[in-house]
Amino acid sequence: MKSNYSGLRWCLIHIGNDMTYGLAFVAGELLRLKHKIAWLDGDDDIEILNKKIKDYAPDYVCFGPLSSEFLRAVVLVKEFKKVLPSIKSVFGGKHCLAIPEEIKKIKEIDYLVWGPVSSSIDQIIESPSKTLIKGKPTDPCNMQPAMREYYEQVPHMGKRYRKLIMSHFGCVYNCSFCCTSLTRKQYGAKAYKEYWLARRPVENMMKEARLFLEFDTKEVSLEDDDVLYGTHEGANGTEWLIEFTKAWKKEINIPLYANATPQTVVKATKEALSTLAQLAKHVQLGVQTTGGDSARLFNRHFQSEAQVIEACKILTDYGIKIKLEVIIGLPNIDGLVPDPVTDAIKTIQMCQRICREVPPGSTWTTCFPLMLYPGTALWKKAMKAKVPLSEACEFEWHKGEGSIKFDPLTMKRIKNMSKMATMFIKYDMSERWMRALIDVNLDDSSSKQLSECQYLEGVMHRFGDKMEQKFDKILEGMNLKY
Repeated sequence: MKSNYSGLRWCLIHIGNDMTYGLAFVAGELLRLKHKIAWLDGDDDIEILNKKIKDYAPDYVCFGPLSSEFLRAVVLVKEFKKVLPSIKSVFGGKHCLAIPEEIKKIKEIDYLVWGPVSSSIDQIIESPSKTLIKGKPTDPCNMQPAMREYYEQVPHMGKRYRKLIMSHFGCVYNCSFCCTSLTRKQYGAKAYKEYWLARRPVENMMKEARLFLEFDTKEVSLEDDDVLYGTHEGANGTEWLIEFTKAWKKEINIPLYANATPQTVVKATKEALSTLAQLAKHVQLGVQTTGGDSARLFNRHFQSEAQVIEACKILTDYGIKIKLEVIIGLPNIDGLVPDPVTDAIKTIQMCQRICREVPPGSTWTTCFPLMLYPGTALWKKAMKAKVPLSEACEFEWHKGEGSIKFDPLTMKRIKNMSKMATMFIKYDMSERWMRALIDVNLDDSSSKQLSECQYLEGVMHRFGDKMEQKFDKILEGMNLKY
């Protein structure tokens, strides 16, 4: 797509521990259009950032914050406007798509951008302030992130031991706690399937992945919501998976793990499963819950405990280890979850039963407190039911602070459960032990150590016990928020 403009200066802001992957695609489009870009690490000291912004003097500054990073992004844009009043600010991402009218009220934010960057750059340049810009869908082959500049100019991300890559940007499910439905609603089911669920060409991904060999990368997460999407009998996803696996093993061959769901695992062809076993020795399985009432609240009534057990058995038969992910701290909407602590314990016990069905050491579990992301179906339902929200929630998983504001004792128990659940499941602890331990008062040191232990558990599950000796080095490249 041609542009009427080039040579403008754009500054892109990284915030947090996660890769700012969406902005890297913006950077790629800007460079393709012959603009100039620079990255800043938004976690640096404000005075340092203000000096860099003033020295670079960009025409535009771009943010793509997750919900956990939004408040920091607002602080930064307000500071940048003080030192460089002429700068125009651009905010994009799911958080902005969810509540655009609220975000528009922040005077320092000039443009909100939804969807793909394709065609958006010229619209930003030509539009008046406070414009909401909707990007046009484009085939994934037209999208390529500019990762080298990102890794070089945000050094701790370039040095981080784990990096990510994605082949597509959608999800077939419609879970009530997820933002997927927002994009599908804005662009329609047909366009969503055609563009968001279409996979990128393997060669484009290899071009991106070759940088992993230049920068210090020990493992890669294939961050697609479901690596086995479209691998059932009669679909063409297996062909792509085979092509990608061959290229990855030949050119990159860095340990890789992926995401899947129980439903796709049990429907995948044997060829797809054997190919996945060659590609990834570890899979993150999004379970969330299998309880009838909580499953209905999450719009995941299609999934049962028996299906999850079947999926785990299939994966372990192929030599694939599993990380189970579940969610606790659910609100009592429509009387579905009258006792959140008991519901959380039942969720942990479900994971214990699943783990007993597969070889010892083949699974580990992370238990997240429920985060109500703005604009999601569950968030809207909670707002309608006048569910109180917790001011302590910053959308940081390791802190254990969920979105729902329960009474103080329940809040403590849910937080402690999220920090201790990995241990409860690994050691198959009884309900009596669990209820005793979630009542303890954690100080700052113990809270930090529990979060670090949970993170370490995942690293050792993928790399072995030897990683405990290297764990402090891994933590140096992070700002673990506990």
